[in-house]
Amino acid sequence: MTEPSTEPEVVVIGGGPAGSTAAAVAARAGLRVLLLEAGTHPRPHVGESLLPGIIPILEDIDALAAVEAAGFGPKTGATHRNWGRTPQWDLWFSDSDAYDQAWLVERDRFDAILFDAARRAGATVHERAVVERLHWDGERLRAVTWAPRGEPARTVEPALVIDASGQRSLVANARGLRTSIEGLRHEALWAHYEGAGRLPSPREHQAFFVAEDRCWLWLFPLSERLTSVGVVRLDRAELTGTTRDHDEAIAGSDTLRAVLGPDARRVTPVRRERDWSYRVDPVAGPGWLAVGDAAGFIDPVLSTGVHLAMHSAWHAGRTATALLREGDDDAPARYAAHHRELFDDLLRMVRFYYQQNVHAEDYFWESKRILMRRELSLRPDKAFVVLTSGLVQNLALRARDDADLARRTNLSTSDESPSLEGADPDALGFLCIHLRITTSSTETASVYLLVEPRDPASRALFRTRNWHVNAIAPRHGNDPISVPVLAPTLRALGRLMEHLDSVPDEPLAAFWRRVRAELVEQLRAPGTGFALVRIFGE
Repeated sequence: MTEPSTEPEVVVIGGGPAGSTAAAVAARAGLRVLLLEAGTHPRPHVGESLLPGIIPILEDIDALAAVEAAGFGPKTGATHRNWGRTPQWDLWFSDSDAYDQAWLVERDRFDAILFDAARRAGATVHERAVVERLHWDGERLRAVTWAPRGEPARTVEPALVIDASGQRSLVANARGLRTSIEGLRHEALWAHYEGAGRLPSPREHQAFFVAEDRCWLWLFPLSERLTSVGVVRLDRAELTGTTRDHDEAIAGSDTLRAVLGPDARRVTPVRRERDWSYRVDPVAGPGWLAVGDAAGFIDPVLSTGVHLAMHSAWHAGRTATALLREGDDDAPARYAAHHRELFDDLLRMVRFYYQQNVHAEDYFWESKRILMRRELSLRPDKAFVVLTSGLVQNLALRARDDADLARRTNLSTSDESPSLEGADPDALGFLCIHLRITTSSTETASVYLLVEPRDPASRALFRTRNWHVNAIAPRHGNDPISVPVLAPTLRALGRLMEHLDSVPDEPLAAFWRRVRAELVEQLRAPGTGFALVRIFGE
């Protein structure tokens, strides 16, 4: 009887967000994965402002609950001061009609959560494990020699290496694939503070960005206690910033100091990070894939670093599965093509973002132009929110949406679910309201309003205190909020559900018993623009 192989099929180099995500995805698919991290967790890192686009990835690697429980500061969007010719303007994630918040995180704890997710997924993980050599056979990466600290070196020959080595870019540097992106040679100086102020309500959970001469500054409320404050110095030929440079930049910004307040005190050293942008091309080759910063880095002005790292890693984990389990030899080429297109979109937006002689509306219209080839119906301001929330070309989100749509369509259009009018169930998994809406003098459309308990990983058309509310309209591409004739009615229904959902932590069955009479009365009122067909659920 042949013993099963214990050799890794996939070696992942680097245990940051990219490496941990790739390892978790591949291991959860049943691949034998070896994850090598040269350092140890926890360790501080820049890149604390996250985007909603990582939410479906966190769910897929079983890390979402841990991130939610970690006490990180919620991030509802971003507020900009002196950025361009519009004195103050906001980005609100809720305007994406998908997610209403992400997080502002302490990266040492966030990265450790992802590393633990890779371990729980079944990957063999090692810290203090230094990759000493990559072994090449022509163009193919054949083997990796690595050494646990204080132990003899070992050489393994996996079917695939995923390079998540960060800005060291081991594979790219070995093959001469890395090129600098001119005009984005910047340097970040940052530290954590206690006693710092916040923007006034409703912006207290916003990431705050201030543009000043030759630099921009940030203020991120990471928790009730900690605030991250940093400065990005523009056009730096060398990495030379000091604590004094950091302090002088803050002292020179009246706008930032007004929010930071007089009681703020720095409780960590000032750290430096080189934010010189570069790209790797290609990001896939025989026996290897590059992910995260090992595949390229774009200036942090749009907070895309962790999103791009985790998204490329999620895609790489899926690519490894397709290649090694399904024999799909074209999967690496598709990975490289998709990464190139997404990287190009974000780079174009970052370059435009640094134009300080334009108005906020110009940023919105540039987002619209970037998305024109994929989405024609988005308003410019919504295009900006969608693009800068990490929701464009997000394959993990697309997979989640496809699964959710299939489930919701099955629930909403089922003829088997019992009617709820007049019923008082003891438990209720979902509530579905079937409406018929007049779209023209001769046409009507069926719209199903689905009410379910909140699910942080799922998109929602509307979020109320306890519920996710979505709408299904089979004749309108299952995205009825984008149909002008349907949108006003749906938004009115969303406001109605928000008004009715007034009891914290109320079970759905209790909600239905409490609001049934008022809800049905409102839905049958004349002049609403729709007709109630039935209400059902199970």
